[in-house]
Amino acid sequence: MRALLALLLVLGAGCGTAHTARPLGKGNQAVHISVGGPIGGIGSPNTFVPLTTLTYKAGLTDRADVYVGWHVLETFLGEGNLFFDLGASYYLLDQKGGRPGLSAAFTVSPLINRRSSWAMLDFQLTASWAFGKKERHLVYVGIHNMFAPVRSEIVQTSPYTLSPYVGGQFRIGKRKEIGLGLEVKWHRPWANTTDSVVGYVGVGKLGALAFLGGVTVYIRKPEPAQATP
Repeated sequence: MRALLALLLVLGAGCGTAHTARPLGKGNQAVHISVGGPIGGIGSPNTFVPLTTLTYKAGLTDRADVYVGWHVLETFLGEGNLFFDLGASYYLLDQKGGRPGLSAAFTVSPLINRRSSWAMLDFQLTASWAFGKKERHLVYVGIHNMFAPVRSEIVQTSPYTLSPYVGGQFRIGKRKEIGLGLEVKWHRPWANTTDSVVGYVGVGKLGALAFLGGVTVYIRKPEPAQATP
């Protein structure tokens, strides 16, 4: 169980679609659900692990967002865990021609139970290209840089995990208020998994691939009332 929990925590901390690619805008909000993860298992990779993350976001400025998330499945493993995210993102560089927009995000993902606590820090960079009417659809690439304690009372993990990813989002709805996303991540692409206790699908025998889907509901701030002449 501890080996499986370690895998889920490391992969789960970075197993949400990249909702930080573009800012919401000041006063806007969003609710995001992401489902997906690796294909893994003890001994052989024969089980798809549908990790679920629920996230609420709010736009502080036209470039800066804050968010809080809850990792659902990991919360109910082990001895009763609370596993969640606290983070912020900033849109650093606007898209111009073929040059992508660039965003950065920092997320703290603590795990707390009755015996101890653990946390992962994630520094994330995402380059994105918007297209379509009003440039609301996205394709993006990016990278997670995740740091965690080597050893804790709850679980043993690697001190560093790098995870490149590629994905996209398509907006639907009358006001394009719903975003549908797909993403593939490659966790620890340098790690040879041939003799690992926990097996999972990677590129050859390197790393672990995670497959994810996400839905975002965008909540726009109320329009100002028109003055009556």
